[in-house]
Amino acid sequence: MNRKKCFSKRNEEYLRNHRHSFVGYLTAGYPDREHFFTIVREAEECGMGIFEIGFPSGNPYADGELIRESHKMIDHDIISDMSFWLRLREEIDNPIWLMGYKEDLIDSEIYKKIAEIQAVDAFVIPNLNIDDRIRLLDELKEYGIDMLAFIGDRMEWENNYVACEKFPIIYQQLYSGPTGCVNNTDTYKTLFECARKASDGYLFAGFGIKTTDRVKELLRDGFDGVIIGTAIIQKLNSSAGELMKFLKNMEKAVEGVD
Repeated sequence: MNRKKCFSKRNEEYLRNHRHSFVGYLTAGYPDREHFFTIVREAEECGMGIFEIGFPSGNPYADGELIRESHKMIDHDIISDMSFWLRLREEIDNPIWLMGYKEDLIDSEIYKKIAEIQAVDAFVIPNLNIDDRIRLLDELKEYGIDMLAFIGDRMEWENNYVACEKFPIIYQQLYSGPTGCVNNTDTYKTLFECARKASDGYLFAGFGIKTTDRVKELLRDGFDGVIIGTAIIQKLNSSAGELMKFLKNMEKAVEGVD
């Protein structure tokens, strides 16, 4: 398959060189600034492929409980501290996707400052309408940064098709609701099959993914990658060692799927 080209050179190189990809979520600056940078370095060494970094929010209403609690604990001064975001870029060789809410990243226009210093490779903004998402896709490509599209069963199907047509990286939400909930149903398959026919981009599965067995199932169904959030924060809350063990197992699972 001839894939739609990413605007980020780092995304393009990584995705073309990996049959399957593992995206892991960490809240920016959690549990504190210095420990955060230690954790991201070790996480990359232990197999975290693409980093989805949660932008600090005063009201992370669509996230699960563990992620909401992590946002309460961090130093929110990092929001406008460009030295933090530049250091993050320097610490990690792999792609960085910055996940945030429209009101925190876009309405505040902080995204422009972060784009200008090219500290990230993509923005992941769940609560955008399709017109704003396309506008930002066109704006950010000038900086060599991607904007992820979202598709889901509860979204308007017309918007799902527009997302598949225009965006190189697509995040299929396996269900609707707060992140972190367990979801082992296969209701995603109808939309996935339609998306695979309509899109020549990279399709990622997210929401409720906690085990290597679930990861293998989704990749064998045809997804290019998986996005794991709450399970990573849960392991980190236990210990850094538990998290690194989890990441190594996930990398092994992802690489083991033909």
